[in-house]
Amino acid sequence: MLKCDFHLHSSEDPCDVLDHSARELVDHAAALHYHVLALTLHRRLYCPQELQDYAKSRGILMIPGVEFYLDRSEILLLGVVQEDLKRLKHFNDLISLRKERGNDLLVIAPHPFYSLEQCLGDKMEAHPDAFDAIEFCHFYTSLWNPNRRAEEVSRRMGKPMLACSDTHQLKWMSHHYALVEAQPTQTEVFAAIRAGRIRNVSRPLTHFEIAGKTFWHFAMHNPRKWVRKYFMKVPFMKYAG
Repeated sequence: MLKCDFHLHSSEDPCDVLDHSARELVDHAAALHYHVLALTLHRRLYCPQELQDYAKSRGILMIPGVEFYLDRSEILLLGVVQEDLKRLKHFNDLISLRKERGNDLLVIAPHPFYSLEQCLGDKMEAHPDAFDAIEFCHFYTSLWNPNRRAEEVSRRMGKPMLACSDTHQLKWMSHHYALVEAQPTQTEVFAAIRAGRIRNVSRPLTHFEIAGKTFWHFAMHNPRKWVRKYFMKVPFMKYAG
């Protein structure tokens, strides 16, 4: 079984201000015995050969990925190349791309039912041929869990659930991940996910952890983003290739 995380962010992200680089992410993942990672920066495909080589030297397969915006909604695209992104304007474009790329492309619906503008919600079922899997989101408690609705939809759509950490702070990588029964190649990993050969490892957050994550987001993370945007004049939410 391969320990995997397919939704990760680092300081190279054009829409976030984070404290760890992609290399530091790889080092941390190696210490936690991960086998497969996908770095999915917002709107930026970032997986240079030197990063892939460095990850390989630490025993990790690094899969190219991006958290892309389609019809104002976030989707995770794995195995993409730059030319793929330039042609994606509507969900029909994504469906066509999936048919063309076949097993070389994997599309995940991230945190679909979290009542945020960028979440897919009902668009998943409206475009079932656009997706391979649905994310089991890390942000939930034993009493409050939007993943329950995602699980209902996954059963109706026949799509597997896949635990991803959506890491913005490295300390959370140890709590939420997927074990995939596959050989450590991109093709084999994608095939195993589509076939549902997955065991998700997760636990509800405590109320203290939820409070800590919320405080970090609103009191620390967002202000740093505003400083970068308004005082350092670095644009946000603009496609960066």
